[in-house]
Amino acid sequence: MKNYFFILLLMVSLNGFSQKITGKVTYTISMEAFSEKKLDSIIKSTSNNKKANIFLKEMFKNADDVKASLAFTNKESIYIIEDNLQNDGKSKLNLNRILAGASDIYYKNIELEENYRESSSLGELMLIEIESKKWQITQESKTIGNYLCYKAIDINSRNTKMKPIAWFTPLIPISFGPKEYSGLPGLILEVEMFNSKIVATKIVLNPNEEIIIEKPSKGKRITIEEYDDFIKKFEKSRKRF
Repeated sequence: MKNYFFILLLMVSLNGFSQKITGKVTYTISMEAFSEKKLDSIIKSTSNNKKANIFLKEMFKNADDVKASLAFTNKESIYIIEDNLQNDGKSKLNLNRILAGASDIYYKNIELEENYRESSSLGELMLIEIESKKWQITQESKTIGNYLCYKAIDINSRNTKMKPIAWFTPLIPISFGPKEYSGLPGLILEVEMFNSKIVATKIVLNPNEEIIIEKPSKGKRITIEEYDDFIKKFEKSRKRF
């Protein structure tokens, strides 16, 4: 029965991938609200500095929902946060916005086998490689909007507390999704992480206007290993002062 399910899923996906599909998805990213007790526990385990703790507490409290968009064609996609950083004329730091991708631009091209994000890390613009996901697809399903979706688990995730879960629909046979989440036989409509969730709230398929994707090209291309080394060197230099 399990093998039949995967064969059927593959057949539906292969049939769809041969069709021309373009579109745009709007996602809402929300963060779990913590109780004061739980919030204090998280902050105390993070830092012993009182000023830093006050700053962290404000960051956790300031976690308004944000919106992001994914534009795609058959061969490529681009994901960006739509909300800006302004609120009533004042700049505010939204932790949820940071977790959702902040000002990074996520780009994937299947034909060219490119998968990276444009990021201004510590003042330096980079094009950082994104590792391919290894998914465990299950037969568990649920409906999101008008689409039947199946559950997939990101088994190679570095998150040890909770492996991210993606819900994808083979009814839209596009191998893309929000942020770095992609590589499934269908569009990802929802991602569940440790304390936040990304959910598709609007889907427009084959719109009248042409979907034009501007490929991010500014910055130095680096691998994920090179980026990790860059961050480690920065942390070491910071500890010297």
